[in-house]
Amino acid sequence: MCFGSKVVDTTTKQELPQWLEDEAKRITQQTAGITDMGVPYVPYGGERLAPLTTEQQLARQGAVQQSQAYRPDLQTSRAYTTMGAAPITEGDISRYESPYTQAVMQTTLDELGRRQQISDQRLSDQAVKSGAYGGARYGVQQAESQRNLRDVQAKTAADIQSRAYQQALAAAQAERQRQGAAGQQYGQIAGQEMQLGGQGLSGLYQAGQLGQTQGQAGRDIAYEDFQRQQQFPYAQTQYAAGILGGMPQPMTTYQQTPTQGTGSRLLGLGAGLMGGIAQGGGTMGGFFGGMSDVRLKDNVKLVGKSPSDINIYSFNYKGSKDKYEGVLAHEVPWASHTHDNGYLMVDYSKLDVDFRRLN
Repeated sequence: MCFGSKVVDTTTKQELPQWLEDEAKRITQQTAGITDMGVPYVPYGGERLAPLTTEQQLARQGAVQQSQAYRPDLQTSRAYTTMGAAPITEGDISRYESPYTQAVMQTTLDELGRRQQISDQRLSDQAVKSGAYGGARYGVQQAESQRNLRDVQAKTAADIQSRAYQQALAAAQAERQRQGAAGQQYGQIAGQEMQLGGQGLSGLYQAGQLGQTQGQAGRDIAYEDFQRQQQFPYAQTQYAAGILGGMPQPMTTYQQTPTQGTGSRLLGLGAGLMGGIAQGGGTMGGFFGGMSDVRLKDNVKLVGKSPSDINIYSFNYKGSKDKYEGVLAHEVPWASHTHDNGYLMVDYSKLDVDFRRLN
């Protein structure tokens, strides 16, 4: 220190612009509001999953019904196929024999008998006329006539029965064929029912799925909107903070300054003191070494650094051409104080820098 001057503490205050400080406070308050632990969680109240459409429900019910729809026709097909493959029995044939066969056969036999009787009568009449009635020859003719009648009747009866049997057999065989064909047809119908039913259900399901997809899309959009609403305060705060953080941060520095009168008096001493410096050497140099306010200096140039990384400058005091080397008081606040005149002074004993005159 120099002259034992009174030490005046200087308070330096740096402030943001009011608008910037207000905006920072607003963002901080908004962040505190949305991150408050007391803010309740808001669950989503809408539907997340689209329900089955009417078409899908019908397709689902139809699928259950369709899974059993083939059974009746398949069972019928199996029954007819089984019957069609079974061997034809006498009982099957008898079912197709006409109930009028016996009556037809009896009528035919009776007609044959009647005709034989007519023939026998003619033979008897001839025998009577010839006087041979009752003779051996007549007896032989009558016996032969009866034998022929029985042969014809037997053959006729056999033919009638054979034709009836063949007709019944053909009818039974035709029935077996019809049963086999029916079995195949019912089997095909069962397959077609499954195929056509499956196609119908597929179309119904696809139509329902289209409606469900559309419904699900609407629910997804609603949920995304809900999420954006929930995240909007955070995004807004983050966006504002990002803008604020990317802006330059101007700061205003306030410090104590001397009055105009004091500065003028000190500057007025400059020229007279220069002569004293020349005559008094280090004593006057010590005065200016202590008075290190940058406002009193001209031609300030950085010329080096001290071992503790303090900047060292060369300069001359205003109103003097003499050149000095030292520090700037505002860069070493721990070794500086404000003189009564308002200018900063430096106590070089607290620094590893020497104040010296260069010429």
